Amino acid sequence: MIEIKTDRLILKKPKSKQDIISIVSQIGDWEVVKWLARVPYPYTYNDCEDYLKISNNNELALNIFLDNQLIGGVGLDLHNDNYYELGYWLGKDYWGKGYATESSKYLLEYALGKLDSPKIKSGYFIDNLPSGNVLKKLGFKEIGIEKRYSDSMKKEMDMMKVIL
Repeated sequence: MIEIKTDRLILKKPKSKQDIISIVSQIGDWEVVKWLARVPYPYTYNDCEDYLKISNNNELALNIFLDNQLIGGVGLDLHNDNYYELGYWLGKDYWGKGYATESSKYLLEYALGKLDSPKIKSGYFIDNLPSGNVLKKLGFKEIGIEKRYSDSMKKEMDMMKVIL
């Protein structure tokens, strides 16, 4: 079981019922979920259970803990094009403190050390400038805009695609 320690955070799998409650309440916030492509709204305990089943099969799908409190998630998911896609989210109370950048940086360093020359991509909805800034700080380069369906918005939206 992977556990990555950063300067302020621990990246690991959720374990307790309180962790699940934290995931549901934080992702269930419209201000959080509207920026996530593959997350429905409203977000329910059943949605969280489905997510946990999938993430348990991906060792690089982790949650972000600050002082033993779950505050978000970060992961790399291998796609059919042989690119790993970086994704992350934070509860609204934790925005603007550098946690997305810090957790993503350490996960990328871990993956680059363990995986055989991984190709890594990500993306952000073009109105989500803070997420775009996180990806730029991590060294991602913009390669173009494409349409991506948003499960929470229930429509296609413009997403800036980026690669590392």
